[in-house]
Amino acid sequence: MGITQYKEVFGLFLNHFKVCRGLFLHLSSALNMDGPIIIIGSGLSGFAAARRLMDNDITNIVILEAENRIGGRINSVPFSDGIIDLGAQWVHGQKNNIIYEMTRNMFNFGTTPFEELYSTFLLTNGTKPEQKDIRKIVDVAYKILDDIDDLDDPQGSIGDIFNKKFEKALKSSKLKNIEPKVIELMKDNIQRNYNGYMATNSWFDVSAKINSEEGKASGNQYLTWKKKGYKTFFDFLTKKAPNPAQYLNIESKVQLNKKVTNIKYNPKDETSNVAVTCSDGSTYSAKHVIFTPSLGVLKKYHESLFTPALPDQKILAIKNYGFGTVGKVFLEFDQPFWKEQGKPFLAYEFLWLDSDIKEAIATNREWMTNITGIYIVDQFPNLLEVFLGGSNLNEFETSSDSKIIDDCMWLLEKSLAKTLPKPKSMIRTKWLTNENFLGAYSYGSIDADKANVRPKDIAESIKNVDEAPILLFAGEATDDRYPSMAHGAVRSGFRAADEIVDFYD
Repeated sequence: MGITQYKEVFGLFLNHFKVCRGLFLHLSSALNMDGPIIIIGSGLSGFAAARRLMDNDITNIVILEAENRIGGRINSVPFSDGIIDLGAQWVHGQKNNIIYEMTRNMFNFGTTPFEELYSTFLLTNGTKPEQKDIRKIVDVAYKILDDIDDLDDPQGSIGDIFNKKFEKALKSSKLKNIEPKVIELMKDNIQRNYNGYMATNSWFDVSAKINSEEGKASGNQYLTWKKKGYKTFFDFLTKKAPNPAQYLNIESKVQLNKKVTNIKYNPKDETSNVAVTCSDGSTYSAKHVIFTPSLGVLKKYHESLFTPALPDQKILAIKNYGFGTVGKVFLEFDQPFWKEQGKPFLAYEFLWLDSDIKEAIATNREWMTNITGIYIVDQFPNLLEVFLGGSNLNEFETSSDSKIIDDCMWLLEKSLAKTLPKPKSMIRTKWLTNENFLGAYSYGSIDADKANVRPKDIAESIKNVDEAPILLFAGEATDDRYPSMAHGAVRSGFRAADEIVDFYD
């Protein structure tokens, strides 16, 4: 038999296999599933799970969403003359980033030039330190943080290791002639930035070992969706883009305002379904449930959410793995006062003097001490974005809009030592005080390292005696390679759905 005949025979076999497999999955979903597959949460992981199931001809799906909107921690809203993101904002990396790989040839991304420009650093008393000295400190500090990521089996916290390496760096000729007080203030600034990036109260809470185990998608870390917002990616998940003829109507599967209060399962009985109860009294029954809400929700409600209690190892992971909050404020001005003629501008970052910290606390502005910087927004020339992390975010989220505006202008005017125009509009985040999220995203904590738990422990599905995965877990905190990341959330949704498909396959 010639090579051409071999190819023809193999092609016929492959087509026959695909048809049989598709028919088998269709029959499995029709005959062996009493009721739909239930997905709890309509964020990236929930939609990714639905997409993978529907790609495999499993279409009897119900998605229960506690909020009055689709998206989860993707929250793209109209503001100014476009769409801005109150949730995930950037596509972090290109290679090995499933979000970028699914869209790269079909969407023209923008970028925020964090990797190309330096911020403008300001002392909070209205004076401007020597920017050349500041940039030397920035280069040394972030080189240390990059090196920590590459360490083999590092021990202790990110903060501990950074302090040791930074002390050694201070003896180098590059930093020798810089005023010690400026170095001290910059070190504090760098910790605030790290806390904001990691959504943690302190870099002494972050495990260097767990951090080194995680993957990083290489390439541009700050790709933007321009004026379209991260919700654009849902068009690609549902195949509405680039070819609407292939559209999977996942939105029609979503039931809004359905807050799940209890999930009752029986792993000892292969015939029983999982029972899901919502706060409005409605109940659902399914052979498989995929749970995607945040780790913050699991931390607070796992005891009341699941009957019987979850396995001990999963509870240990839920309790010890880190979960934190970040905050954003978008300020819109009539004109950009921050641009100097002919000079590119990225951000204002603040070196907090002790006297100004005390003043902020005394005047009920303590939340401001967690601001990492005030940044430009790609494609929005009249917007500034205030970004903050760490503690005291409850004060930020529960203050009035007018107070937030006044506080932001207090810091800007104090640090720039001049009167500034007031913003004409503002919008901000409230992730911590929203009971359906209770924070922003996860991080590998020192406590998790001590307890020897990882995202895989949260992700582990619960199976019945027939080895059927009856209760599955997805969401960024369950992804073993990219926890805390939006692309980790997508991967986790695909993983959970694949486990169901593989069971019937």
